[in-house]
Amino acid sequence: MAQISVSNLTFAYEGSFDYVFENVSFSIDSNWKLGLIGRNGKGKTTFLQLLLGKYEYRGSISKGIVYDYFPYKVSDGDMEKMQMH
Repeated sequence: MAQISVSNLTFAYEGSFDYVFENVSFSIDSNWKLGLIGRNGKGKTTFLQLLLGKYEYRGSISKGIVYDYFPYKVSDGDMEKMQMH
């Protein structure tokens, strides 16, 4: 069973007075298909960006799996190809 484990995760955007996550700990069983659901501005995309390593944070995130993040980045060349069809 592979898991994503988060321990004491603390993160705030630069210049912000409020934390997005403050000392948050949890585990996700990656054998399940999961979705993140919540109100706008509550940290869903930020958490995914943290998983991808796009921001620095305190605490630890360990993941023993490879995962996909949608939407994929589409290059300008690929966009032009799609518009031609």
